[in-house]
Amino acid sequence: MRKGRLAKIMAIGMVCSMAFLSACGKKDTVITEGGDRPAKEIDKDHIYSFENVDIPVSGNCSISRVCEGEDSLYAIAYVYSEDSMGSTKLFRMPFDTGMVEEVPLGDGTKNVSADNLTCDDDGNVYVVKYEYDMADSEDAVLYEADAEASSDVGETVSESGYVDAAATTSDEDVENASAGEAVAEDEATGYDAEDVSLDDITKLAKYSSDGTTIWETSLTETDADSYISSITYAKGLGVLTCSELGISLYDEATGEAKTIRTRERNEDGYYSGYLFRMRNDDIYLFEEDEGSGSVVSKLNAGNMTFEDAGFELPEGIYGAYELYPGKTYDFYCEQDSGISAFNMGDTKTTRICDFTASNEVVNMINFIGELEDGKIVMANSSGDECILSTLTKVDPSAIQDKEIITLGTVYIEDSIRKQIVKFNKKSDKYKINVIDYAQLAGEDTSDDDTTDEYMTGINKLSLDITQGKAPDIIVFENDMPFESYANKGALEPLDPYFEADSDIEAADYLSNILDATKVKGSMYAIIPSFNIQTCVVASDNAGGEVITLDNYKDVCARCGIDPEIGMGMVTRDDARELYQTIGSAYVNYEEGTCSFDSESFVKFLEFIKELPEYSEDMDYEEYESYYRENKSLLKGYWLGSFEDYQVLKKGYFGKDIEFNGYPTTKDGKSYIYPSVQIGMSSDCKNKQAVWEFMKSFLTDEYQSNISWNFPIEKKALDALAAKAQEKPYYLDANGKKVEHSSIWSIGGTDVEIAELSKEETQTVVDFIESVTDTESTDDNVINIIAEEAAAFYEGQKTAEEVADIIQSRVSIYLSEQM
Repeated sequence: MRKGRLAKIMAIGMVCSMAFLSACGKKDTVITEGGDRPAKEIDKDHIYSFENVDIPVSGNCSISRVCEGEDSLYAIAYVYSEDSMGSTKLFRMPFDTGMVEEVPLGDGTKNVSADNLTCDDDGNVYVVKYEYDMADSEDAVLYEADAEASSDVGETVSESGYVDAAATTSDEDVENASAGEAVAEDEATGYDAEDVSLDDITKLAKYSSDGTTIWETSLTETDADSYISSITYAKGLGVLTCSELGISLYDEATGEAKTIRTRERNEDGYYSGYLFRMRNDDIYLFEEDEGSGSVVSKLNAGNMTFEDAGFELPEGIYGAYELYPGKTYDFYCEQDSGISAFNMGDTKTTRICDFTASNEVVNMINFIGELEDGKIVMANSSGDECILSTLTKVDPSAIQDKEIITLGTVYIEDSIRKQIVKFNKKSDKYKINVIDYAQLAGEDTSDDDTTDEYMTGINKLSLDITQGKAPDIIVFENDMPFESYANKGALEPLDPYFEADSDIEAADYLSNILDATKVKGSMYAIIPSFNIQTCVVASDNAGGEVITLDNYKDVCARCGIDPEIGMGMVTRDDARELYQTIGSAYVNYEEGTCSFDSESFVKFLEFIKELPEYSEDMDYEEYESYYRENKSLLKGYWLGSFEDYQVLKKGYFGKDIEFNGYPTTKDGKSYIYPSVQIGMSSDCKNKQAVWEFMKSFLTDEYQSNISWNFPIEKKALDALAAKAQEKPYYLDANGKKVEHSSIWSIGGTDVEIAELSKEETQTVVDFIESVTDTESTDDNVINIIAEEAAAFYEGQKTAEEVADIIQSRVSIYLSEQM
């Protein structure tokens, strides 16, 4: 992509659509709209209205478990604030009133928390209960400290939709939270099970609807020695619990317990079990073992054994953690930003509710249930807020017709979905419909291979773009040949929109990022946020020079480093990543040419051939320490925050560092990696409306809320730089800063990450602004390189012969794209 100043284009005049842009303050220029194109109709069949139910809490709140009884809904929530230690509360919502009330746990003399929850048909609830006396004990201090740390965590989610690993307690928490699974008690409440012995304080308890204790009992040995992942009420039998070591039954009347099934602990693998009571009172067990997927069995109440249920989960359902028993259907689940349902034996799910079509953004669903009147009840958590909602289907005939704007994507990110919802709520004339090409691809595939869905989705979207059938708005994946689309005239140049819009000034944004979207001098996309893919080197090893393919071995020799592991754990099997970084430099999409037959590319192939072959015996943690021990030279890294600078400097290297970039024959190259990249079809009908949506990603509101990856707005980037110079902190419930330490474990060494100096943040900013190359992956080119280069690595052809073949094949491919 070519660098260059923003083109100054005078737009010719007509008045913009006042129905949509009356408050936009536009300049006296306008963009000509495209011609008529057929658009999808509004999805009116899956739209629900949402009504939130008030939960009586003071402070921050996070729902962990929910169960549906005969006449009430019960929920366990963790509540925390600045003035008190976090506490677990049980709430009840009678269906006849819809008013949420707290149900007290215990007699108030001890601290009580609860994990796992189930209900019977008589208004009673059963919980796994933790009870301990915290008065005047060291444990109270530990508990309070953990509770404060937990209040920082909440449910921190990044812009791309993933849970922020830096803000959570452990990697396991991240995995569980991102999957929508309720985390274990110590993560959910801030109480660390290792701080206080649980042998005598963990029990199964039965409460009446008003919180009166009916009975409580010690856990079976099976349950006491393993975390209980699931419990359920079995009508006429009692309460069943499932842990890693087996299944136990607790008598409904007395709490008397016995183990009915045992299993060996899997020390090296993951296991979880989920018990479900179905609408006909049958009990099903879904077990997930590492490498085996979900195994479904049914309880035979006659002999208390579990037998093969004879069915598998439908396509697109990857685990029992996302399932909730229903009334009309056997199960409901969150799927594709909405609610789907299925009956046992179904191969596909049925769409029930589309959150985006309903103009709602929903995060972290904890429960989906169905009321007798057909309404859906849903519990979820967003940030520090507990949200309990009832969903009512909207009569399709009552839904207003609007002009449709289509948005094409391959797996839609939450950051984009939120902007769509805001746009649709604001506009009374237009509605954005999402076309997820990964879903379309899934309809054509016979398995659950998400990688195949991803690439098939990209190919479908690319075909529509090149055949003049592109969606109005295109969300580009980095595996899509963006420049090729622009050269074919399929994309709308955006320079005139910047010029015509008085709300947006190009000077307020990083010029190198704006320039990164240019093809032949014109801008064709918006990149709201990004990270930098680069290689880092210790300053003393670099010795004032850039590490290139030409001097790589010499520098390694000077530093006493084996060149084979000079890039750490990068092996020949990782060559694909190098093809899409260094290899992309040999393609010029603007001219439709390539230079793979050059001496430079030959050296690149020789460099890859000398990398070690992958071995299952490789210890990643050991390789992490190689840079600190001066055994490796260059570390590949995705720089997405200012904190990363200290992670590299203090953590990986333990000394001053420099951004070298990936070695090429002349210099080192770093690459802009867009986290989001959005363009407009040149055939789009309502171009001005589409621009209003696109520019929402450039507003102060959007840019100032980017904390994962770097924002494109200079002001927002400066704000992050200023924050990086403060000691790490979180904001409590009252917005007060509470300082804390950020500890990273790298190569078995714990490193405290402190605030950056002004000079360090400026180093990061200067580096960000210096990067001009964009990693725009063309999978077709990468496949050609990978296919042909293998013959050189295996000694069947010379590097020059392979380079000539690659040059010929890629040249033919590029000529077809022009």
